[in-house]
Amino acid sequence: MNALRGVIIFTAIEIVTMIAWLALANRGNILGVVILSVGLFFEHYVSVNVGAGRPPFGPLPPNKVL
Repeated sequence: MNALRGVIIFTAIEIVTMIAWLALANRGNILGVVILSVGLFFEHYVSVNVGAGRPPFGPLPPNKVL
C-alpha cells in the first residue's frame, strides 16, 4: 500500500467526519457526538494499518508483547 494513498484516505475520513459533526453540533443534535466518535474510530483504524504497512481496512496488526 502506498503511504500517500493511506494518508489521503485518512484525511478524507477526517474531513467528512468533521463536516458532519459540525453540521449536527450546530443544531444541538446528540447524533453529532456519535458521528464524531465513529469517524475518529475509523480514522485511527486506518492510520494504525497504514503505519504498519497493511491495507487501510484490513485486519489490525497483532499486539506486541511487552
